[in-house]
Amino acid sequence: YGVHTARHVLPTGISLKAPPPGAREAFRACHGIPAHGPVALFVGRVAHEKNIGFLLDVAERTRAAVPDMLLVIAGDGPALPGLRRAVAERRLTGRVRFIGYLERAAGLPACYAAADAFVFASRTETQGLVLLEAMAAGLPVVALAAMGTVDILAAGRGALVPADDPDAFAGTLARLLGDRALRGRLAAEARAYAAQWSSTALAGRMADVYRQVGREHGLRAA
Repeated sequence: YGVHTARHVLPTGISLKAPPPGAREAFRACHGIPAHGPVALFVGRVAHEKNIGFLLDVAERTRAAVPDMLLVIAGDGPALPGLRRAVAERRLTGRVRFIGYLERAAGLPACYAAADAFVFASRTETQGLVLLEAMAAGLPVVALAAMGTVDILAAGRGALVPADDPDAFAGTLARLLGDRALRGRLAAEARAYAAQWSSTALAGRMADVYRQVGREHGLRAA
């Protein structure tokens, strides 16, 4: 765009709201999700550009390795009717659950707490903040790295990035769900990494930029 002066890129900060005790059990019971079965979660607008059909392919391919895995899709949008039809036609009704839109204050944190892994296949994100929200909740992430999500996933912390192929993605997800130690390590990494992207942390970085610019221009803080 012809901008040649110094630039500082600051992403949008996220809230680190923790779910209340017992949220995992309560959410699963409320939505008819088995108490102990593995859950892979997608949260976002249910639109065609989110590439959710890819996740249905993944759910189908994990059937042999993780027969009790449930893919939970939280959100609403124009692709929902078609995805429901696809689930029925492919006989994935017992493997995929649509739970609709969740309010952010309590419903969404509880949903994150109820899952064991976060899955994301969108190739058109500008930032991919939902990945950080999942990480902040201690969810290991399995996601495609494309466009904006690359900035988050490139660090390789709290996440696994398979090839853009349903078989590769399904294999990575099955390995994660079958390895408790790996999930624990990635969960700890995810929480620590997401804390660096919190609203508080980003506000501090913005203040640092203002101070730096002020010094460069001989300005003093009031």
